[in-house]
Order: sequence, then C-alpha cells, then structure tokens
Amino acid sequence: MRSVERTVAIVLILFAVNAWASSGYAQEVRIGGTGAGLASMKLLANAYVKIHPGSAIKILPSLGSSGGIKAVAAGAIQLAVSSRELTDAERKQGLAAVEFGRTPFVFAVSTDNKVDDITLQQLADIYSGKTMQWPDGSRIRLVLRPASDADSTMARSMSPEMAHAMRLAEERPGMLYAVTDQDAQKSIEEIPGAFGVTSLAQIMAEQRQLKALALNGVRPTPQNLANGSYPYVRVMFLVTSPKTTVAAQRFAEFVQSPEGREILGRTGYWMR
Repeated sequence: MRSVERTVAIVLILFAVNAWASSGYAQEVRIGGTGAGLASMKLLANAYVKIHPGSAIKILPSLGSSGGIKAVAAGAIQLAVSSRELTDAERKQGLAAVEFGRTPFVFAVSTDNKVDDITLQQLADIYSGKTMQWPDGSRIRLVLRPASDADSTMARSMSPEMAHAMRLAEERPGMLYAVTDQDAQKSIEEIPGAFGVTSLAQIMAEQRQLKALALNGVRPTPQNLANGSYPYVRVMFLVTSPKTTVAAQRFAEFVQSPEGREILGRTGYWMR
C-alpha cells in the first residue's frame, strides 16, 4: 500500500510541476529527488542565488531517487538528486549522473538519548526483537524504511545477521514505518526511544535534534569515510537529461565548484 501511495503522490507532483513549467515560470530551475539531499541542495541554491541575482531555483518535496530520475527524464524537473547510480535503461534514455559527495550512512537517536555507540551485533539484536529496551530501561521504538528503500538495502548488506534481523523486523506486526527521509528523521526526533537509519549530511543540513551513533567504536564522520575506518556510505549524485537547461547545468557546475564543495563539506559530505 505504501508503494502505491508513493507512486500516486509522485504522479500528482509531476502533473502539477508540468503544468507549472508550461506557465511563466519555465525558466526556473526545478530540483527534486531523494529527501536525503534536498536540504543540502537548498543551502547550495541559496548561496548560488546570492552570487547570481535573478536566478530562480525551486527545491521540490521528496520524490525519492527513482521518482526524481523519472521526473528529470520527463522534463518535469531539470536536476534530480539520487542516492543510487543510474540503471542501464536510464542511461539509454540519455540520462547522466555525476557524484557530488559522500556522507556517512548512520544509525541515529534523538539528542536526549544517552546512547552514543552501538555494535553490529547490538544492531542485529534490536532489529530481530531480541533487544527491546535501551540501557536505562526505556523502550526502543524501531523506525523502519520500506524494504525496497536504499537505506534498507544498505542496512541488510552490513552483515548476514543484519539481513536476517531486518527480515524479522519487517515481518513483525505493528512496526513503525517512514516512507520518506524526512518522515524518518521526524519520527526518530519526536518519538520517545526512537531509533533508525539516516545520513549524517541530512542531520546536519536539516539541523535535526538527532545524534549519529558511533558504530563498533568508530565515529561516522567525513574524515573517517576518507580514511576508510567508517565503511558505511551514502553516495549522492546529480542527474541530468538532454532536456536539462543551461541554467540548471550552471547550477550543477556550482555544486562541484570550490564554493559548493565548501558548503557540502560543512554539512557532512566528503568529496573524493
């Protein structure tokens, strides 16, 4: 059902955006895609507009990576933010993806939770239901993402025990689910005892009251991504199509400029 609702929402947004694009705002650069990167794009857009007065950049609500890619292919938006690489079929449509940054994939709790570190075994125990309470005795409220989501895929790939534990969690009735990246962060931030996956860049760019936990004693920082000690990463791409406008291409170039990289570096990204 959640997949159907998400598809309907994407179709409605694309319909509205196409109608908007046919109006007098056709020169505006429209950007959409995975919610994990939209706040960072907003910061970049604000900086770009200050440097280039008269430019207009609109950051749309979350479409997800696949939704954003479909939208840019249809010409409904000019740039898509994706947390996955393009498929061969998407490349055959003339789409191109350029990596603009890497950020730690993290497990997070609210800032008032006293837990700072977790191990892979503890993660598996939480997802499997073996561990149901935090050390202070409060209830752990696990926030899941849809099974097909990139975050779920990443978590399953961390170990065979995690893959098995996540299947158990997804089969358990009454579990909390967050469809979008923003829903996930809001749930973890606001629900007492909540715990779930997100990215460091999204926490920092959205200034959420969340804490990214160290994993097996290693802090999830861009520096630890760079030196290889923290191996769990979310790679972010900007996707263009043959329909991408010159104005949008110029903004994409700004994202990878020294000014753009400095902004990304301040919000939890490491650029290779």
